[in-house]
Amino acid sequence: MRGVMKTEIVLVVPEDGLPDRLDHYLGVHAPDLSRTRAKEIILGGRVTLNGKHVKPSAQVAPGDVIEADVPELAALKAEPESIPLDVVYEDGDIVVVNKPVGMVVHPAPGATTGTLVNALLGRGGTLSQVGGDLRPGIVHRLDRDTTGLIVVARTDRAHRELAAAFEARRVGKTYLAIVWGSLPEAKGTIEEPIGRRRSDRKRMAVVADGRAASSAWKVRETFPFASLVEIRPKTGRTHQIRVHLAHLHHPVIGDGDYGGIKSSFDEVAPHYRREAKRLNSAAGRQALHARELTFDHPTTGEKMRFVSPLPEDFAALLSLVRFPKGERGRVIGIDPGEARVGVAVSDEERFLARPLPTLEIQGDRAVAAAVAALVEEHEVDTVAVGYPIRMDGTVGPRAARARELAVAIEDAASARVVLQDERLSSAEAERVMRERGERARGRKGRVDQLAASVILQGYLDAERNARR
Repeated sequence: MRGVMKTEIVLVVPEDGLPDRLDHYLGVHAPDLSRTRAKEIILGGRVTLNGKHVKPSAQVAPGDVIEADVPELAALKAEPESIPLDVVYEDGDIVVVNKPVGMVVHPAPGATTGTLVNALLGRGGTLSQVGGDLRPGIVHRLDRDTTGLIVVARTDRAHRELAAAFEARRVGKTYLAIVWGSLPEAKGTIEEPIGRRRSDRKRMAVVADGRAASSAWKVRETFPFASLVEIRPKTGRTHQIRVHLAHLHHPVIGDGDYGGIKSSFDEVAPHYRREAKRLNSAAGRQALHARELTFDHPTTGEKMRFVSPLPEDFAALLSLVRFPKGERGRVIGIDPGEARVGVAVSDEERFLARPLPTLEIQGDRAVAAAVAALVEEHEVDTVAVGYPIRMDGTVGPRAARARELAVAIEDAASARVVLQDERLSSAEAERVMRERGERARGRKGRVDQLAASVILQGYLDAERNARR
């Protein structure tokens, strides 16, 4: 194309090279060329294999000659986009976001729109410019299919302070992962250097000349062919957790890059292979979630701690391995309160909610323990925790407390925990009581009970509608 800058690439497949697809071979061996970009230019007729135009799936073999004309991409620039975000906390210095599955953190070739940066710019407000035009505010990253907490800097000063905290290992990060197999010990630390894989530069591996990397882990739950593991990375290497767990021969379920998608189940006991295959098929991405993030505020020095309950797909996968023969049936609804906690339970058909006695206890651990006991007593597989976000959709102290309680219940109970919008639950409970002519005396506990029923009924109705 006249007037378009381009790069000419000539590759000769070495005699010891392994058979490979053309687009994959180019993506691995051509400088600064992703497989997606390689496929684009092959389809555009800019690549020849031994002098002939072929498809991206064409096989290359030792001695083959690949020639490519790669036009330069137009300069990328992050543009504002209207994309919903789960903002956990924000002030004039930082934003903490609960990143969903499938979202890339910042624009790059192959992912120029729909990123976290685009969404943040679309919300308005400033972002630091330390990272440049494509990475404004970005201090650390999560992989596209890893969910959970990420902190973003609004000011250059906050960016530098946070970057220094990450470098000095003063930022605490806790992840949860569902991995294949049972680890040999209850906890441990893996300290193995990580670098680019020589045979595939897009992937990482434990290599002798890699950068030092350390990950502490402990087993949270063990199942017949899988485990729920908590990991605290002490360093921040690319794909560190995924690489370290694969090195332990316990890859993250659903991780196609590091052995988490299985083709055989010889190591699984025969009577569990059907369930293992079902789990393998159900994992749409690596089962890895950034559960907790702690750091000192870059301006005030205040100790900050944020938690994120498991996302829906991760929780569903965990339920599948916990209850391979099917979930138990009932659902509990929780209305978090300062002095009391309202509770309601569904029938086995998950159709109607009825109130249970209010929990007259305080403290997330005590409440979580009481809820865990109710989970076992009523054979519950799901707990819906009321999430009191503000009417404009922003998060305040009460909503933050509900997140904390949801995580505490996840830690204490073998049940899926979901956050259920409860903005109007108390008002609805008050309305029901007025219509029934119930007296005001002793009404607070009754309001909590009915509010929990409203929360639970909302969840049950939404679940039933989704099934339809």
